[in-house]
Amino acid sequence: MHASRKATELPEGTLPTDRIGPDGVVVHSLTAHALFAMDRHKWIESEKYGRDVGEPIFKDWIDCYWKGWTRAKLMEHLYGWRCWGAFEEGDFGLLSRATVDYHVPRRILESVASILADGGENLDVISWAIAEGHNLDQILWLLDRIDINAKRHRLLTDHIRLFTERK
Repeated sequence: MHASRKATELPEGTLPTDRIGPDGVVVHSLTAHALFAMDRHKWIESEKYGRDVGEPIFKDWIDCYWKGWTRAKLMEHLYGWRCWGAFEEGDFGLLSRATVDYHVPRRILESVASILADGGENLDVISWAIAEGHNLDQILWLLDRIDINAKRHRLLTDHIRLFTERK
């Protein structure tokens, strides 16, 4: 990492579409940063093939990386590491709040977050909790707060396709 860049900064830095919230926190544009990642993917693939691979490579990025990339950004938002405007403002830092710790022990919270960050779904979390003998009321309370399915609905692949398909 470059010495002048902070650990919380993105490789591309702050983009013109990012904004500063009233609390001074940078609110990043998920779409703009995704487009930057797609351009980086195009450059890497073009270098690999020794030619410009063209815009079809954007579909490749969407198909291969969009779901995991947005899930990672959601987890950053939920932990309060980086604020993303595509997610609910009230969810920023949700997993770092003492009120969540009050309802769910930190070690369980971290395990649930890890399962979700790795692409797991609510059923995966519930199955894990049952297998480990954890209190399902706590798990269901946490899953209700995170509400991964509603957040996924807002991040359908079609969202980013709107910005990448040419007429």
